[in-house]
Amino acid sequence: MFGKQLAITCLALCTAPLALAATIDFAEAAQHVGEEMTVTGKVSRVATIPSGMTFINLGGRDQAGSFTAVARPGTGDAESLKAFEGQVVEITGTIELYKDAPQIVLKSAGAIRVAGAAAPAGGADMEPAMAGPEIQTFSVELEKREASTAGESTGGVVPTEAKVAIALPKDFKPSADQRVLAVFPDFFSDADQEKLLAPYIQLARTQGWVVLTARGPILDLDLPLAWHTVMFQAAIRHLSAEYPGIGEWSFYLVGNADGASRASVSTGAMMKKDIEVKGMYLSSLKREGLTRSIETFGPSKLKLKKLKVFVSHGSDDSMASEADSMEQTEAIREAGIKDVRFEKHDGRGGVDAASLKKALDWFEEAE
Repeated sequence: MFGKQLAITCLALCTAPLALAATIDFAEAAQHVGEEMTVTGKVSRVATIPSGMTFINLGGRDQAGSFTAVARPGTGDAESLKAFEGQVVEITGTIELYKDAPQIVLKSAGAIRVAGAAAPAGGADMEPAMAGPEIQTFSVELEKREASTAGESTGGVVPTEAKVAIALPKDFKPSADQRVLAVFPDFFSDADQEKLLAPYIQLARTQGWVVLTARGPILDLDLPLAWHTVMFQAAIRHLSAEYPGIGEWSFYLVGNADGASRASVSTGAMMKKDIEVKGMYLSSLKREGLTRSIETFGPSKLKLKKLKVFVSHGSDDSMASEADSMEQTEAIREAGIKDVRFEKHDGRGGVDAASLKKALDWFEEAE
């Protein structure tokens, strides 16, 4: 009990936010959607799922007026958040609805504290003392040749910059054999870059991988084939000033659903641009683009021979049927890729932590 209270006290005193927002009981949260509020109540349950997301419940899950605080990977460590269970807390942030239930997505570990705990002088923006991997976001202006290579969308959009997000592993020391998970987006929003990387960060950080994503101003399905490659190319160019050896890093393209399609269709172009693509992890794969990418860009057969592809499918996947996923996997094999694994896991579609672990281990074995 002493250890639990110590963890709560440390988190509250080191990272508590300034209570500037109006305070309401959690049962009233649904009446204040879209407003910045401090919600108070007793924590009934704290649960962390394999992706690293932690859910802090106020009230029973099926109880009218229940409320959830969501902590994404890196917001605070699971053990310290678990220490809030059974405590009366104050949670500050913007109230939103998820499946008709109110919630707040924590912007920092300091957005939750034991009720009545004093706020530090640094306020809500103070760096969390036990923060996880930091996600850095920035924009990179495209060079003229890059914009020309990306091409123009069917709606006439010509990209001028790439939006980039990167998460580095703990105690990062780059070397020539650094591995990178290049995440291709399956949704479009500046605010969702952290959400996009979240399923990969916890495991990648543990195994020493860099996680990187880059995208242009729109996210249509039928963009020019080189579009997404150019965004990553611009990100690599920008990062090379800080990490001169990035050109020798090994890239593994990953994506879920539409992101899986974008990853596969970009493989040939990335190889042609001398980006060292060594593998792909594709989940909820409904439409592969590797065949078309190979035909268009003609990467070397030697590079394709070394490519490893891991396709993951959930038994209750609502984004892609098992028949679709297996058919697309077979198409990848027919494109000349020998090292292809198709694995089915229990549960819904999306990025499955156990399958991702198998994939990363398999990728590492090859090097």
